[in-house]
Amino acid sequence: MVCAWIAEIVLRDERAVVPIGVYNSKLGVTLSLPSVVGREGCLQILDPPLSNDERIGLKKCIETLRKAQERIR
Repeated sequence: MVCAWIAEIVLRDERAVVPIGVYNSKLGVTLSLPSVVGREGCLQILDPPLSNDERIGLKKCIETLRKAQERIR
């Protein structure tokens, strides 16, 4: 169901904001953040306002993903 919904967003070039996994070159990892999606794929990754606790949690998540990437390489 979710794949069909995303396919419709892309096919119709809706430029909808959805949480979607995409490589974030600024962070160096792939993770799901609210992003603008359209015919060309992910057009923009949004930086939602986060509380201090949420920001700390996101940094921990990013570090965990980086460590996992290093183990794969």
